[in-house]
Amino acid sequence: MRILLPCLAALALNACAASTASVKSADPCAEPVLLPERWLSDREVELMWAQDRRALLDCGGKVEVLSGRPRQ
Repeated sequence: MRILLPCLAALALNACAASTASVKSADPCAEPVLLPERWLSDREVELMWAQDRRALLDCGGKVEVLSGRPRQ
């Protein structure tokens, strides 16, 4: 009986790891822009912000279409 609990815990962890990988691959949205580890100019900040904003708007459209909701 002592060994049963650790075995069940190990099986549950393995099941969770497999399910999160499939969810991540089904995500229709782009990853956020990665910021470099240095000081950024105002122009660089604006360009990266615009790129993220555009990706967010595209993602909203994709999620609406995939959910079957009509566009407003």
